[in-house]
Amino acid sequence: MSPRPHAVLLVEDNPIIAMNTEALLEDLGITDVRVAANLAEALAFVNEVAFDFGLLDLKLGDEEDSLPVAARLADKGIPFAFATGAGDAMDGAEHRNAVAILKKPYRLEDLRRVIEAQLGL
Repeated sequence: MSPRPHAVLLVEDNPIIAMNTEALLEDLGITDVRVAANLAEALAFVNEVAFDFGLLDLKLGDEEDSLPVAARLADKGIPFAFATGAGDAMDGAEHRNAVAILKKPYRLEDLRRVIEAQLGL
């Protein structure tokens, strides 16, 4: 694998956070960021693209969450992290395969730390 993931799945239902996070990931040298705003889009991307990493907003609109995406990524051996607001509760069963849990709002250094940790840098 290259020093940075090439393809990252970003699951985020808030357009402003999605745009900001996409820009941060690009600042880290990631060349292919696919943004999904809901569960159906995210699952379709997982089926179509060979991702190196996933960053998943836990709670999505319409009472959805990204746990099915996390399970699919885990089945494929793709590392991922959850991003969650301070009010979101997560138990151990929900995030046992996540490499990290980022609390919103997160910064460039937070993303760098998570990505470098998953690469063993």
